[in-house]
Amino acid sequence: MSASDCWRRIGTGGDLSCAELVRHVHCRNCPVFVEAAADIGRREPPMGYTDSAMELAALPALAASRPETALLFRFGKEWLAIETRHVTEVATFRFIHRIPHRGGLVAGLVNVRGQLLLTVHLRELLQISASDDVSRPNQAARTVVIGDAAQRWAFVADEVSGMVSFNPLERLPAPANLPVTLTGITIGTIASSSRRALLLAGPALFELLQQRVAA
Repeated sequence: MSASDCWRRIGTGGDLSCAELVRHVHCRNCPVFVEAAADIGRREPPMGYTDSAMELAALPALAASRPETALLFRFGKEWLAIETRHVTEVATFRFIHRIPHRGGLVAGLVNVRGQLLLTVHLRELLQISASDDVSRPNQAARTVVIGDAAQRWAFVADEVSGMVSFNPLERLPAPANLPVTLTGITIGTIASSSRRALLLAGPALFELLQQRVAA
């Protein structure tokens, strides 16, 4: 260790015996430390530095290929998916309290862990046909809570299959014959076992919900 490494011996990285600490409080405020940092910047980069920097620059692209997870749920015969980072909770079917003089997209309020959440008819918003026999009680129905830091929404899915892992770079294109509303918030198709699901874009879906509910 050289004499110029005083911050490691008697400074904030050492035994704190340096008299200059009274004036500078921390070594990073001392001219000796500043000059040493500047000297490092003036040095020639070590061998292989450029290659290492290029590898680090490529990390975002590598990260994009890492598997992500999504929640699979069903409306009628259509399987959909939304990234789990946009899902707050999946619960058994909860009773929906209707709001007087409100209808359309708003189904009512549902109690989830003591908090009343606005419940929406998401299937109707996405223009997805109902199941063939809507008169029979659906034991597989689940209440799903989605949202972000600013807002949360609840909806009832006919069925929730669970989470599935997928590679973002391996998404398939969405079908060309989707309803207009669904087309605007679908970012592709992901495969799971023997089924495929439309992957919804969380932020776009939340923006659409906010617009339609406020209308």
